[in-house]
Amino acid sequence: MNQYDPMKGNASSNDRTDTYNTSDSGYTYQAGAPDNGQGYTNPDGSHGFIYNSSQAGENRNRHYRGAVIALSAVLATAVIGTCCFFGAYMAVKSWNHGTQDGATPPIETGEGSPEAGTSDGLFISGDHTDEAETDGLTLPGSSDGDQSGTQSNPAGSADQMGTVTVPPAASIEKLPPERVDTNGDGRPEIETDEHGEVLTSAGRDTVSVATVVNRVAASVVEITTETIVQSGFIGQYITGGAGSGVIISEEGFVVTNHHVIDGANAITVRMSDGKEFPATLIGTDEQTDIAVLWINAGDYPLTVATMGASFDLVVGEDILAIGNPLGSLGGTVTEGMISATAREINVGGVTMTLLQVSAPINPGNSGGGLFNMAGELVGVVNAKVSSEEIEGLGFAIPIDTAYEVILELIDHGYVRGRPDIDFTVVDVTSITTAMRYFDSFNLGVYVYDDSHDALQYGDLILTADGSEITRVSDLEKHIQAKSIGESMELVVLRGREQVTVVVTIVESVPDLPTIEAGDP
Repeated sequence: MNQYDPMKGNASSNDRTDTYNTSDSGYTYQAGAPDNGQGYTNPDGSHGFIYNSSQAGENRNRHYRGAVIALSAVLATAVIGTCCFFGAYMAVKSWNHGTQDGATPPIETGEGSPEAGTSDGLFISGDHTDEAETDGLTLPGSSDGDQSGTQSNPAGSADQMGTVTVPPAASIEKLPPERVDTNGDGRPEIETDEHGEVLTSAGRDTVSVATVVNRVAASVVEITTETIVQSGFIGQYITGGAGSGVIISEEGFVVTNHHVIDGANAITVRMSDGKEFPATLIGTDEQTDIAVLWINAGDYPLTVATMGASFDLVVGEDILAIGNPLGSLGGTVTEGMISATAREINVGGVTMTLLQVSAPINPGNSGGGLFNMAGELVGVVNAKVSSEEIEGLGFAIPIDTAYEVILELIDHGYVRGRPDIDFTVVDVTSITTAMRYFDSFNLGVYVYDDSHDALQYGDLILTADGSEITRVSDLEKHIQAKSIGESMELVVLRGREQVTVVVTIVESVPDLPTIEAGDP
Protein backbone atom coordinates (compact mmCIF):
# COMPACT_ATOMS: atom_id res chain seq x y z
CA MET A 1 0.00 0.00 0.00
CA ASN A 2 1.21 3.45 -0.80
CA GLN A 3 1.91 5.81 2.02
CA TYR A 4 0.90 9.42 1.56
CA ASP A 5 2.31 12.34 3.42
CA PRO A 6 -0.25 15.12 3.01
CA MET A 7 2.23 17.72 4.16
CA LYS A 8 4.63 16.75 1.32
CA GLY A 9 2.09 15.78 -1.28
CA ASN A 10 3.69 12.43 -2.21
CA ALA A 11 2.89 8.72 -2.10
CA SER A 12 5.63 6.15 -1.50
CA SER A 13 6.05 2.37 -1.69
CA ASN A 14 8.70 -0.03 -0.53
CA ASP A 15 10.45 -0.17 -3.96
CA ARG A 16 9.71 3.22 -5.50
CA THR A 17 8.43 6.70 -4.81
CA ASP A 18 5.70 8.31 -6.86
CA THR A 19 5.35 12.00 -6.40
CA TYR A 20 1.90 13.67 -6.65
CA ASN A 21 1.50 17.38 -6.44
CA THR A 22 -2.10 17.70 -5.15
CA SER A 23 -2.41 21.33 -6.13
CA ASP A 24 -1.37 20.63 -9.76
CA SER A 25 -2.69 17.14 -10.40
CA GLY A 26 -6.21 17.72 -9.08
CA TYR A 27 -5.86 15.03 -6.40
CA THR A 28 -7.17 15.66 -2.91
CA TYR A 29 -6.54 14.10 0.44
CA GLN A 30 -9.28 13.17 3.01
CA ALA A 31 -8.60 11.57 6.36
CA GLY A 32 -11.10 8.94 7.55
CA ALA A 33 -13.03 8.99 4.26
CA PRO A 34 -14.97 5.98 2.82
CA ASP A 35 -12.92 3.20 1.20
CA ASN A 36 -13.31 4.14 -2.45
CA GLY A 37 -10.06 6.04 -3.09
CA GLN A 38 -6.35 5.23 -3.01
CA GLY A 39 -5.48 4.15 0.52
CA TYR A 40 -2.69 5.64 2.55
CA THR A 41 -1.15 5.39 5.99
CA ASN A 42 0.42 8.42 7.60
CA PRO A 43 3.67 8.05 9.53
CA ASP A 44 1.73 8.78 12.72
CA GLY A 45 -0.50 5.75 12.08
CA SER A 46 -3.64 7.59 10.92
CA HIS A 47 -5.42 6.43 7.78
CA GLY A 48 -7.07 8.06 4.84
CA PHE A 49 -7.52 8.00 1.08
CA ILE A 50 -6.42 9.95 -1.96
CA TYR A 51 -9.11 10.99 -4.44
CA ASN A 52 -9.09 12.73 -7.76
CA SER A 53 -11.29 15.82 -7.92
CA SER A 54 -14.38 13.98 -9.21
CA GLN A 55 -14.16 11.28 -6.56
CA ALA A 56 -13.79 13.91 -3.81
CA GLY A 57 -16.86 15.78 -5.04
CA GLU A 58 -18.94 12.62 -5.05
CA ASN A 59 -17.78 11.79 -1.54
CA ARG A 60 -18.67 15.26 -0.26
CA ASN A 61 -22.09 15.09 -1.95
CA ARG A 62 -22.73 11.74 -0.30
CA HIS A 63 -22.05 13.29 3.11
CA TYR A 64 -24.30 16.25 2.30
CA ARG A 65 -27.13 14.02 1.08
CA GLY A 66 -26.95 11.99 4.29
CA ALA A 67 -27.11 15.14 6.42
CA VAL A 68 -30.06 16.52 4.41
CA ILE A 69 -31.97 13.24 4.74
CA ALA A 70 -31.38 13.14 8.51
CA LEU A 71 -32.45 16.78 8.93
CA SER A 72 -35.56 16.20 6.81
CA ALA A 73 -36.54 13.24 8.99
CA VAL A 74 -36.21 15.35 12.14
CA LEU A 75 -38.30 18.18 10.66
CA ALA A 76 -40.96 15.78 9.42
CA THR A 77 -41.23 14.22 12.89
CA ALA A 78 -41.58 17.69 14.45
CA VAL A 79 -44.29 18.73 11.97
CA ILE A 80 -46.26 15.51 12.50
CA GLY A 81 -46.02 15.90 16.28
CA THR A 82 -47.17 19.52 16.10
CA CYS A 83 -50.13 18.61 13.92
CA CYS A 84 -51.15 15.83 16.30
CA PHE A 85 -50.92 18.18 19.30
CA PHE A 86 -52.91 20.91 17.53
CA GLY A 87 -55.52 18.40 16.43
CA ALA A 88 -55.91 17.11 19.98
CA TYR A 89 -56.14 20.68 21.27
CA MET A 90 -58.85 21.62 18.78
CA ALA A 91 -60.73 18.44 19.59
CA VAL A 92 -60.75 19.31 23.28
CA LYS A 93 -61.77 22.90 22.54
CA SER A 94 -64.51 21.71 20.22
CA TRP A 95 -65.79 19.34 22.92
CA ASN A 96 -65.77 22.09 25.51
CA HIS A 97 -67.10 24.97 23.42
CA GLY A 98 -68.13 23.74 20.01
CA THR A 99 -71.12 21.76 18.90
CA GLN A 100 -71.73 18.06 18.99
CA ASP A 101 -74.25 16.72 16.48
CA GLY A 102 -75.50 20.23 15.82
CA ALA A 103 -76.27 21.00 19.48
CA THR A 104 -75.77 24.44 20.98
CA PRO A 105 -72.39 24.76 22.76
CA PRO A 106 -72.95 24.41 26.50
CA ILE A 107 -72.33 27.44 28.71
CA GLU A 108 -69.96 26.08 31.26
CA THR A 109 -69.25 27.62 34.62
CA GLY A 110 -65.91 28.48 36.17
CA GLU A 111 -62.65 28.74 34.28
CA GLY A 112 -63.86 26.32 31.61
CA SER A 113 -65.99 29.04 30.06
CA PRO A 114 -64.59 31.56 27.60
CA GLU A 115 -63.90 34.76 29.46
CA ALA A 116 -63.10 38.32 28.69
CA GLY A 117 -59.40 38.81 28.19
CA THR A 118 -58.74 35.29 26.96
CA SER A 119 -57.60 34.33 23.49
CA ASP A 120 -61.16 33.17 22.80
CA GLY A 121 -62.30 36.78 22.86
CA LEU A 122 -65.68 35.60 24.17
CA PHE A 123 -67.41 37.49 26.99
CA ILE A 124 -70.51 35.80 28.41
CA SER A 125 -73.01 38.33 29.74
CA GLY A 126 -74.97 37.28 32.77
CA ASP A 127 -72.23 34.83 33.75
CA HIS A 128 -69.40 37.32 33.95
CA THR A 129 -67.83 38.96 36.95
CA ASP A 130 -66.00 42.19 37.46
CA GLU A 131 -62.57 41.79 35.97
CA ALA A 132 -59.55 42.46 38.15
CA GLU A 133 -58.87 45.63 36.19
CA THR A 134 -61.46 47.55 34.15
CA ASP A 135 -61.37 51.09 32.83
CA GLY A 136 -58.31 51.81 34.97
CA LEU A 137 -59.93 50.45 38.13
CA THR A 138 -58.73 47.48 40.12
CA LEU A 139 -61.03 45.44 42.31
CA PRO A 140 -58.53 44.52 45.03
CA GLY A 141 -60.19 41.36 46.25
CA SER A 142 -57.34 38.87 46.15
CA SER A 143 -53.61 38.63 46.37
CA ASP A 144 -53.82 36.02 43.61
CA GLY A 145 -56.24 37.98 41.48
CA ASP A 146 -59.93 38.38 42.05
CA GLN A 147 -62.10 35.35 41.60
CA SER A 148 -63.68 34.90 38.21
CA GLY A 149 -66.28 32.65 36.68
CA THR A 150 -69.95 32.16 37.43
CA GLN A 151 -71.44 31.40 40.82
CA SER A 152 -71.90 27.67 40.92
CA ASN A 153 -72.07 25.35 43.91
CA PRO A 154 -71.54 28.21 46.39
CA ALA A 155 -70.11 27.38 49.79
CA GLY A 156 -72.87 26.19 52.01
CA SER A 157 -75.12 24.92 49.23
CA ALA A 158 -77.01 21.68 49.69
CA ASP A 159 -74.82 19.53 47.45
CA GLN A 160 -71.65 20.54 49.30
CA MET A 161 -72.55 20.79 52.99
CA GLY A 162 -76.17 19.64 53.14
CA THR A 163 -79.03 22.01 53.95
CA VAL A 164 -77.72 24.97 55.91
CA THR A 165 -79.83 26.50 58.67
CA VAL A 166 -79.25 30.18 59.45
CA PRO A 167 -80.87 32.60 61.90
CA PRO A 168 -84.30 33.83 60.75
CA ALA A 169 -83.32 37.47 61.24
CA ALA A 170 -80.35 39.71 61.85
CA SER A 171 -80.02 42.41 64.48
CA ILE A 172 -78.16 45.04 62.48
CA GLU A 173 -77.61 48.43 64.06
CA LYS A 174 -77.70 51.32 61.59
CA LEU A 175 -77.53 54.92 62.73
CA PRO A 176 -79.77 57.43 60.92
CA PRO A 177 -78.23 60.51 59.26
CA GLU A 178 -78.07 63.65 61.41
CA ARG A 179 -77.47 66.17 58.63
CA VAL A 180 -80.08 67.64 56.32
CA ASP A 181 -80.07 68.53 52.63
CA THR A 182 -81.79 71.87 52.36
CA ASN A 183 -80.82 72.83 48.82
CA GLY A 184 -81.54 69.45 47.21
CA ASP A 185 -78.03 68.75 45.91
CA GLY A 186 -77.91 65.35 47.59
CA ARG A 187 -75.29 66.44 50.11
CA PRO A 188 -75.64 67.51 53.73
CA GLU A 189 -75.32 71.14 54.62
CA ILE A 190 -72.04 72.08 56.27
CA GLU A 191 -72.40 72.69 59.99
CA THR A 192 -69.86 74.17 62.38
CA ASP A 193 -69.44 74.11 66.14
CA GLU A 194 -69.03 77.07 68.46
CA HIS A 195 -65.39 77.37 67.45
CA GLY A 196 -66.14 77.44 63.74
CA GLU A 197 -64.88 73.88 63.19
CA VAL A 198 -66.73 71.88 60.54
CA LEU A 199 -68.69 69.01 62.04
CA THR A 200 -67.93 65.69 60.38
CA SER A 201 -69.97 62.49 60.40
CA ALA A 202 -68.24 61.64 63.69
CA GLY A 203 -69.49 64.90 65.20
CA ARG A 204 -68.51 65.44 68.78
CA ASP A 205 -67.80 61.73 69.23
CA THR A 206 -64.45 62.03 67.42
CA VAL A 207 -61.69 60.02 69.09
CA SER A 208 -58.06 59.22 68.30
CA VAL A 209 -56.92 56.77 65.62
CA ALA A 210 -55.68 54.33 68.25
CA THR A 211 -59.04 54.40 70.02
CA VAL A 212 -60.96 53.71 66.81
CA VAL A 213 -58.67 50.82 65.93
CA ASN A 214 -59.01 49.36 69.42
CA ARG A 215 -62.80 49.48 69.12
CA VAL A 216 -63.34 48.12 65.62
CA ALA A 217 -60.33 46.08 64.45
CA ALA A 218 -61.81 42.78 65.67
CA SER A 219 -64.95 43.37 63.57
CA VAL A 220 -62.90 43.18 60.36
CA VAL A 221 -62.17 39.63 59.18
CA GLU A 222 -60.05 37.93 56.54
CA ILE A 223 -61.82 35.95 53.83
CA THR A 224 -60.16 33.15 51.89
CA THR A 225 -61.76 31.29 49.01
CA GLU A 226 -61.16 28.12 47.04
CA THR A 227 -62.42 27.71 43.50
CA ILE A 228 -62.44 24.50 41.47
CA VAL A 229 -61.17 25.20 37.96
CA GLN A 230 -61.79 22.90 34.99
CA SER A 231 -58.98 22.45 32.49
CA GLY A 232 -59.19 20.52 29.25
CA PHE A 233 -55.62 19.24 29.64
CA ILE A 234 -54.98 18.71 33.36
CA GLY A 235 -58.52 18.20 34.62
CA GLN A 236 -59.59 19.91 37.83
CA TYR A 237 -57.41 22.03 40.05
CA ILE A 238 -58.07 24.46 42.89
CA THR A 239 -57.16 28.13 42.92
CA GLY A 240 -57.33 30.37 45.97
CA GLY A 241 -58.17 34.00 46.62
CA ALA A 242 -58.34 36.36 49.57
CA GLY A 243 -60.20 39.46 50.63
CA SER A 244 -61.77 41.12 53.64
CA GLY A 245 -65.14 41.39 55.36
CA VAL A 246 -66.89 43.08 58.28
CA ILE A 247 -69.07 41.45 60.95
CA ILE A 248 -72.40 43.29 60.94
CA SER A 249 -74.58 41.31 63.38
CA GLU A 250 -74.23 39.27 66.52
CA GLU A 251 -75.84 36.32 64.69
CA GLY A 252 -72.72 35.99 62.54
CA PHE A 253 -73.59 37.84 59.32
CA VAL A 254 -70.60 39.26 57.44
CA VAL A 255 -70.60 41.78 54.59
CA THR A 256 -67.99 41.62 51.83
CA ASN A 257 -67.74 42.26 48.08
CA HIS A 258 -69.43 40.21 45.39
CA HIS A 259 -66.19 39.99 43.43
CA VAL A 260 -64.31 38.56 46.42
CA ILE A 261 -66.47 35.42 46.70
CA ASP A 262 -67.89 35.10 43.18
CA GLY A 263 -67.40 31.59 41.82
CA ALA A 264 -65.96 30.24 45.08
CA ASN A 265 -66.65 26.62 46.03
CA ALA A 266 -65.48 27.11 49.62
CA ILE A 267 -65.27 30.26 51.76
CA THR A 268 -63.47 30.61 55.09
CA VAL A 269 -63.67 33.51 57.53
CA ARG A 270 -60.65 34.13 59.78
CA MET A 271 -60.97 36.30 62.89
CA SER A 272 -58.39 38.81 64.05
CA ASP A 273 -57.06 36.23 66.57
CA GLY A 274 -56.67 33.55 63.89
CA LYS A 275 -59.85 31.58 64.69
CA GLU A 276 -61.43 30.24 61.47
CA PHE A 277 -65.03 29.39 60.52
CA PRO A 278 -66.49 27.96 57.29
CA ALA A 279 -68.88 30.47 55.73
CA THR A 280 -72.25 30.12 54.03
CA LEU A 281 -73.08 32.41 51.13
CA ILE A 282 -76.43 34.03 51.95
CA GLY A 283 -76.71 36.21 48.85
CA THR A 284 -74.72 38.33 46.44
CA ASP A 285 -75.40 41.31 44.18
CA GLU A 286 -73.08 42.04 41.29
CA GLN A 287 -74.55 45.43 40.50
CA THR A 288 -73.60 46.94 43.86
CA ASP A 289 -70.68 44.54 44.48
CA ILE A 290 -72.12 43.48 47.84
CA ALA A 291 -72.30 39.94 49.26
CA VAL A 292 -73.45 38.62 52.64
CA LEU A 293 -71.97 35.56 54.37
CA TRP A 294 -72.97 33.78 57.56
CA ILE A 295 -70.78 31.91 60.05
CA ASN A 296 -71.91 29.71 62.93
CA ALA A 297 -69.57 31.12 65.57
CA GLY A 298 -71.22 29.32 68.50
CA ASP A 299 -69.96 30.76 71.78
CA TYR A 300 -67.16 32.70 70.11
CA PRO A 301 -67.45 36.39 71.10
CA LEU A 302 -68.06 38.42 67.95
CA THR A 303 -67.18 42.10 67.68
CA VAL A 304 -69.94 43.74 65.64
CA ALA A 305 -69.38 46.94 63.67
CA THR A 306 -71.88 49.76 64.13
CA MET A 307 -73.12 51.13 60.84
CA GLY A 308 -72.97 54.90 60.62
CA ALA A 309 -74.51 57.23 58.03
CA SER A 310 -72.43 57.81 54.93
CA PHE A 311 -74.78 60.68 54.00
CA ASP A 312 -73.23 62.70 56.84
CA LEU A 313 -69.69 62.42 55.45
CA VAL A 314 -68.03 65.66 54.37
CA VAL A 315 -65.08 66.10 52.06
CA GLY A 316 -61.87 66.37 54.04
CA GLU A 317 -62.87 64.39 57.11
CA ASP A 318 -60.54 61.69 58.36
CA ILE A 319 -61.27 57.99 57.84
CA LEU A 320 -59.55 54.66 58.45
CA ALA A 321 -59.50 51.64 56.13
CA ILE A 322 -58.96 48.24 57.79
CA GLY A 323 -58.52 45.07 55.79
CA ASN A 324 -56.34 42.22 54.56
CA PRO A 325 -53.98 43.67 51.92
CA LEU A 326 -52.07 41.17 49.78
CA GLY A 327 -54.21 38.41 51.28
CA SER A 328 -51.71 37.91 54.09
CA LEU A 329 -51.63 41.11 56.15
CA GLY A 330 -54.95 40.91 57.99
CA GLY A 331 -55.85 43.77 60.29
CA THR A 332 -53.80 46.35 58.42
CA VAL A 333 -54.88 49.93 59.17
CA THR A 334 -54.39 52.78 56.67
CA GLU A 335 -55.38 56.40 57.26
CA GLY A 336 -56.72 58.98 54.85
CA MET A 337 -59.58 61.34 54.17
CA ILE A 338 -62.78 61.57 52.19
CA SER A 339 -61.81 63.00 48.80
CA ALA A 340 -65.33 62.94 47.32
CA THR A 341 -68.68 61.71 48.61
CA ALA A 342 -70.48 60.82 45.36
CA ARG A 343 -68.02 59.88 42.63
CA GLU A 344 -69.51 58.08 39.63
CA ILE A 345 -67.09 55.33 38.62
CA ASN A 346 -67.41 52.57 36.01
CA VAL A 347 -66.31 49.27 37.53
CA GLY A 348 -66.55 46.14 35.41
CA GLY A 349 -69.01 47.82 33.06
CA VAL A 350 -71.29 48.88 35.93
CA THR A 351 -71.60 52.55 36.89
CA MET A 352 -71.42 52.95 40.66
CA THR A 353 -71.65 56.00 42.93
CA LEU A 354 -68.80 55.58 45.41
CA LEU A 355 -66.88 57.32 48.14
CA GLN A 356 -63.43 58.41 47.00
CA VAL A 357 -60.74 58.12 49.68
CA SER A 358 -57.04 58.88 49.96
CA ALA A 359 -56.26 55.96 52.30
CA PRO A 360 -53.94 53.42 50.61
CA ILE A 361 -55.98 50.52 49.20
CA ASN A 362 -54.29 47.33 48.02
CA PRO A 363 -55.28 43.90 46.63
CA GLY A 364 -56.99 42.02 49.46
CA ASN A 365 -58.59 45.14 50.96
CA SER A 366 -61.85 44.52 49.09
CA GLY A 367 -64.75 43.96 51.45
CA GLY A 368 -62.93 45.60 54.33
CA GLY A 369 -64.29 48.40 56.46
CA LEU A 370 -64.08 52.15 56.02
CA PHE A 371 -64.56 53.80 59.45
CA ASN A 372 -65.03 57.39 60.53
CA MET A 373 -63.30 58.81 63.60
CA ALA A 374 -66.16 57.78 65.86
CA GLY A 375 -65.56 54.14 64.94
CA GLU A 376 -68.67 53.88 62.77
CA LEU A 377 -68.69 51.80 59.58
CA VAL A 378 -69.34 54.29 56.78
CA GLY A 379 -68.26 52.30 53.72
CA VAL A 380 -67.20 48.94 52.27
CA VAL A 381 -63.91 49.14 50.34
CA ASN A 382 -64.20 47.81 46.80
CA ALA A 383 -61.91 49.45 44.23
CA LYS A 384 -58.74 51.39 43.53
CA VAL A 385 -57.25 53.12 40.52
CA SER A 386 -54.56 50.90 38.98
CA SER A 387 -51.64 52.85 37.59
CA GLU A 388 -47.94 53.24 38.31
CA GLU A 389 -48.33 57.01 38.07
CA ILE A 390 -51.35 57.31 40.42
CA GLU A 391 -51.49 57.02 44.19
CA GLY A 392 -54.17 57.74 46.75
CA LEU A 393 -57.26 56.99 44.66
CA GLY A 394 -59.34 54.38 46.44
CA PHE A 395 -63.08 53.85 46.47
CA ALA A 396 -65.68 52.43 48.83
CA ILE A 397 -69.39 51.63 48.65
CA PRO A 398 -71.33 54.06 50.89
CA ILE A 399 -72.81 52.19 53.85
CA ASP A 400 -76.23 53.76 53.17
CA THR A 401 -76.22 51.97 49.78
CA ALA A 402 -74.79 48.74 51.18
CA TYR A 403 -77.31 48.62 54.05
CA GLU A 404 -80.37 48.39 51.78
CA VAL A 405 -78.71 45.67 49.70
CA ILE A 406 -77.66 43.74 52.83
CA LEU A 407 -81.26 43.63 54.08
CA GLU A 408 -82.48 42.36 50.70
CA LEU A 409 -79.83 39.65 50.60
CA ILE A 410 -80.52 38.46 54.14
CA ASP A 411 -84.30 38.44 53.64
CA HIS A 412 -84.50 37.15 50.05
CA GLY A 413 -81.04 36.03 48.90
CA TYR A 414 -81.01 38.58 46.08
CA VAL A 415 -82.06 42.16 45.36
CA ARG A 416 -85.59 42.11 44.05
CA GLY A 417 -86.82 44.17 41.13
CA ARG A 418 -83.67 44.13 38.99
CA PRO A 419 -84.45 44.05 35.22
CA ASP A 420 -82.90 41.36 33.05
CA ILE A 421 -83.33 39.38 29.83
CA ASP A 422 -84.12 35.67 29.75
CA PHE A 423 -81.39 34.73 27.30
CA THR A 424 -77.59 34.83 27.33
CA VAL A 425 -75.49 37.04 25.05
CA VAL A 426 -71.76 37.21 24.40
CA ASP A 427 -69.29 39.85 23.27
CA VAL A 428 -67.32 38.63 20.26
CA THR A 429 -64.28 40.78 19.63
CA SER A 430 -62.20 38.65 17.24
CA ILE A 431 -62.84 37.20 13.79
CA THR A 432 -61.39 33.88 14.92
CA THR A 433 -64.00 33.59 17.67
CA ALA A 434 -66.82 34.64 15.35
CA MET A 435 -65.84 31.96 12.84
CA ARG A 436 -65.27 29.28 15.43
CA TYR A 437 -68.45 29.70 17.45
CA PHE A 438 -70.90 31.26 15.01
CA ASP A 439 -69.54 30.57 11.50
CA SER A 440 -69.47 34.32 10.91
CA PHE A 441 -67.05 37.10 10.08
CA ASN A 442 -69.01 39.74 12.04
CA LEU A 443 -68.02 41.12 15.43
CA GLY A 444 -70.56 42.20 18.02
CA VAL A 445 -73.13 40.79 20.47
CA TYR A 446 -74.37 37.27 19.75
CA VAL A 447 -77.15 35.20 21.32
CA TYR A 448 -75.45 32.27 23.03
CA ASP A 449 -78.38 29.93 23.71
CA ASP A 450 -81.40 28.56 21.87
CA SER A 451 -83.92 28.40 24.73
CA HIS A 452 -85.71 31.66 23.85
CA ASP A 453 -88.95 31.48 21.90
CA ALA A 454 -88.10 34.23 19.41
CA LEU A 455 -84.29 34.24 19.35
CA GLN A 456 -81.89 31.62 18.04
CA TYR A 457 -78.34 30.66 18.86
CA GLY A 458 -76.01 32.76 16.70
CA ASP A 459 -78.35 35.73 16.21
CA LEU A 460 -76.24 38.90 16.00
CA ILE A 461 -77.95 41.80 17.81
CA LEU A 462 -77.75 44.95 15.70
CA THR A 463 -80.06 47.40 17.51
CA ALA A 464 -82.17 47.67 20.67
CA ASP A 465 -85.13 50.03 20.48
CA GLY A 466 -83.46 51.64 17.48
CA SER A 467 -80.04 52.20 19.11
CA GLU A 468 -76.95 50.47 17.71
CA ILE A 469 -75.55 47.64 19.81
CA THR A 470 -71.86 46.83 19.46
CA ARG A 471 -70.99 45.60 22.98
CA VAL A 472 -72.85 43.81 25.76
CA SER A 473 -72.51 46.95 27.87
CA ASP A 474 -74.60 48.82 25.26
CA LEU A 475 -77.40 46.28 25.63
CA GLU A 476 -77.18 46.31 29.43
CA LYS A 477 -77.75 50.07 29.50
CA HIS A 478 -81.03 49.60 27.66
CA ILE A 479 -82.03 46.75 29.97
CA GLN A 480 -81.34 48.77 33.14
CA ALA A 481 -83.49 51.61 31.80
CA LYS A 482 -86.49 49.28 31.55
CA SER A 483 -89.00 48.06 34.11
CA ILE A 484 -89.95 44.44 34.62
CA GLY A 485 -92.66 43.48 32.13
CA GLU A 486 -91.74 46.13 29.56
CA SER A 487 -90.88 45.17 25.97
CA MET A 488 -87.70 45.81 24.05
CA GLU A 489 -87.44 45.61 20.25
CA LEU A 490 -84.32 43.97 18.88
CA VAL A 491 -83.12 43.80 15.28
CA VAL A 492 -80.87 40.79 14.76
CA LEU A 493 -78.90 39.41 11.85
CA ARG A 494 -79.88 35.76 11.33
CA GLY A 495 -77.77 34.29 8.57
CA ARG A 496 -78.06 36.95 5.85
CA GLU A 497 -81.47 38.23 6.90
CA GLN A 498 -82.36 40.99 9.37
CA VAL A 499 -85.15 39.93 11.74
CA THR A 500 -87.09 42.10 14.21
CA VAL A 501 -87.79 40.44 17.57
CA VAL A 502 -89.68 41.75 20.61
CA VAL A 503 -88.48 40.49 24.01
CA THR A 504 -89.92 41.06 27.49
CA ILE A 505 -87.87 42.32 30.42
CA VAL A 506 -87.95 39.91 33.35
CA GLU A 507 -86.76 40.03 36.96
CA SER A 508 -83.16 39.03 37.55
CA VAL A 509 -83.15 36.08 39.95
CA PRO A 510 -79.73 34.46 40.50
CA ASP A 511 -79.12 30.86 41.47
CA LEU A 512 -79.49 30.73 45.24
CA PRO A 513 -78.00 28.37 47.82
CA THR A 514 -80.37 26.04 49.67
CA ILE A 515 -80.94 27.69 53.04
CA GLU A 516 -83.52 27.13 55.76
CA ALA A 517 -84.35 29.77 58.34
CA GLY A 518 -84.42 28.81 61.99
CA ASP A 519 -82.23 28.52 65.04
CA PRO A 520 -78.77 27.28 64.03
